Amino acid sequence: MGNYRTKLSRAGIKDVAVNAGKRSSSNPEGAASRANIKRPRRGEVNFLPNYPRGENKDTLETQRLQMVEEFKKTLADRDMMLVHQHMQRTFALRREEIVNLAPPIAELQDRWPALFSEAQLYGEFHRITNQNLPFSFFAALDRNAPQLLKLYKQRKTGAFGEKMADLLMAYEEQDKNDINAARTAALAGLPLYLKEDSSEIFKSCKEEEFHAFQEGPVALVAVVDEEDVATGIPFQPLHVSVILEDQVVMSHRSWTDALVFLFGLIYALHLSYPEKLSGFFEFIQVVLLNLDDGRKQLKPKLQALRNELE
Repeated sequence: MGNYRTKLSRAGIKDVAVNAGKRSSSNPEGAASRANIKRPRRGEVNFLPNYPRGENKDTLETQRLQMVEEFKKTLADRDMMLVHQHMQRTFALRREEIVNLAPPIAELQDRWPALFSEAQLYGEFHRITNQNLPFSFFAALDRNAPQLLKLYKQRKTGAFGEKMADLLMAYEEQDKNDINAARTAALAGLPLYLKEDSSEIFKSCKEEEFHAFQEGPVALVAVVDEEDVATGIPFQPLHVSVILEDQVVMSHRSWTDALVFLFGLIYALHLSYPEKLSGFFEFIQVVLLNLDDGRKQLKPKLQALRNELE
């Protein structure tokens, strides 16, 4: 296999070549062979593809610049068909830049503005994983929400249990015909059930306080008009913003839709899961979306929850 990978690398297959050229007798100053290895970790089907046939870096850069010009126009005047075609063609260039260089979010917003629009973000997720993100996510969430809520009602002891009780009390006050209420409750209770602290990631504030909350590497900040919000996740926010590296990158009226944006951006921008909510995001990845990363088994608490849902 080592010889086969060497041949693939010399042939220019980027998935392999990205980890080639490490320290050797001919390259003594190179990085150690196992340092910063870049590989699919979360069920990515297209991790680092080659350029399309007939394209090179210069032709793809021309298409990128055309998309930037389109996004300088008003929404009504943009040629979204052209943007979609160019996003498809420039996928390999974009992944090469994101995976190899890991540029700041502000720079990516300038270079790839289409990536932070809803339709193109979902398109990018499909290109990476071959999955329709919103359809798969909400179908699995709706299927598992009733059982999750039953499990939450059994978890009422300790510090996390008190917060769970507050969440369930807030849920009982919602319209039971509103599917979004059950979705929000199922997701809001998940970190509590897994005993993870979501306070630094999931936040809520008043409109006049929003600027002060617009900080941190990763956050979902919900603007509300109520005084107290259980677990920082409101059932009826005014709007919810996705924060990455102190930048507001996307927004939505629904908290659950904003979370889907955040999950899609983690894949599209090759970001790590927030450490304090790693179990929460791994549950979405492996249990809800069935994006297996090749590990033999989940963490014990996630495997136990998965067994309860089967």
